[in-house]
Amino acid sequence: MIARIKTFNTLGLLGQEITVEADSSKALPTIEIIGLPDLMIKEAKERIRACFRNVGIDLPKRKFILNLSPSDLKKVGTAFDLPMAVALLCLIMEGKVAHYDRIQEFLFFWELGLDGSVKRVNGLLPSVISAKKKGYQVFFVPAENSYELEYISDITIIPLSHFQQIVDFLLKGIWLPHLRNAKNLDELSSQQQSLESDFAYIKGQLVAKRALSIAAAGLHNLLMVGAPGSGKTLLSKALPTILPPLDTSEILEVSQIYSVVGKLNKDLPLVIQRPFRQVHHTASKVSIIWGGSNLTPGEVSLAHKGILFFDELPEFPREVLEVLRQPLEDGIINISRVNGTVQYPANVMFIAAMNPCKCGYYKDREKTCSCSLNDIKRYQSKISGPLLDRIDMILEIPREKVDSLLTQRQHQSSAELRKQVIQAREVQKDRFKGSWIQTNAMMTAKDLDHFIQLDSESKDFLRQAAEKLTLSGRVIHRLLKLGRTIADMEGNPDLKVGHLMEALHYRSKTMFVEAA
Repeated sequence: MIARIKTFNTLGLLGQEITVEADSSKALPTIEIIGLPDLMIKEAKERIRACFRNVGIDLPKRKFILNLSPSDLKKVGTAFDLPMAVALLCLIMEGKVAHYDRIQEFLFFWELGLDGSVKRVNGLLPSVISAKKKGYQVFFVPAENSYELEYISDITIIPLSHFQQIVDFLLKGIWLPHLRNAKNLDELSSQQQSLESDFAYIKGQLVAKRALSIAAAGLHNLLMVGAPGSGKTLLSKALPTILPPLDTSEILEVSQIYSVVGKLNKDLPLVIQRPFRQVHHTASKVSIIWGGSNLTPGEVSLAHKGILFFDELPEFPREVLEVLRQPLEDGIINISRVNGTVQYPANVMFIAAMNPCKCGYYKDREKTCSCSLNDIKRYQSKISGPLLDRIDMILEIPREKVDSLLTQRQHQSSAELRKQVIQAREVQKDRFKGSWIQTNAMMTAKDLDHFIQLDSESKDFLRQAAEKLTLSGRVIHRLLKLGRTIADMEGNPDLKVGHLMEALHYRSKTMFVEAA
């Protein structure tokens, strides 16, 4: 007899159905695991032995072979402990297993402790969502993971804390407590976290606030250049307060990424706020793009549908900055390594801040810069032209006068700006209905021809700007997208030359030596 148990293996955000096959023969007592298991899975045989012993079941003195099929797919992680243990249990208890006629309808995900206790696993949410799409409805999961599945409809969750419960279920036919009625995801998504920042408390910087609201409306990348203390970081950290809330599909999409890296917990069952990931300049390109040998998502994917913030941009090694070029252009991360190839979404709003030079006071109106021209060029050259081409808005952030900082005048709040951003997003939603595009920044060159019509005055303006400023084709496309967002903010169905002029203003490079 060969016992077969089903489970799912997470590869990126896609779940791959895995069949655990168990067989035995008369040979030296051992457990062999085959089918491209990693080291963690190979170690499972000792956990399984101890688990059976501690629930009072003696394994026969035979050679057991556990095959993870399909055998050409690399298997990673500890979630295979339970399906392998159940396969062994069904094999040694042949003819005595209750519900055996339905066992192929069940999926099992666990890591086992030596005493039979159940440990939580990573990547359960994308596995369950993928399995549900293939028709599976009953899932045996660790109780510590059940919170992230409670909002998935039309499935039955059986949360367990000990292997003994599975033994009672299979050998005694005892049905286990289960969850069937999904919680309301709309109620979860309507919860709002307290806002640490608010634009109402940021004095002055009216141009920057306008630019940030436009960037938020169209999901445009933005670079702020200014002296130390001008408010670049403060403005960036207030930006999440004006972003529209995640919708239901976005919550599940982002939460799957966080499930893979084990960042969901009882207090945070799903990610309901747009991510804000601030990356330190000491981070490696590996941690930014992918999480290491296990092909887990890096910072770019963790910022999916949210903000990826790089402060002090020139302090990052150039090789780290250059790896951003592909994900900023395509919105996805493709990771290819010896042990597999995975793809993660990376549709982020890239926000960066930098000083114009090493001392920070190049072209400052009040303090003299102490850097030489060569020092300034060397400092700014860390930001390559191709990377700047992928940034829609380049803003000069001047330092505010003391009098404006001390005034008590009420400024526009984040709630007011957020309302404008949401209205502009609704316009884009109607425009791109039935398309994969969600915001203006996601349009391709083909989409620009379809969704944007230019009058002769606008074409002449772009032609003159391209010739005078030596703009690349990519920059022209980004100006069109940005101009379209500015028109959406004003509720104007037509893209006019005034919108393009404002868009070009937001690509100011006067703080760069080449433009001096």
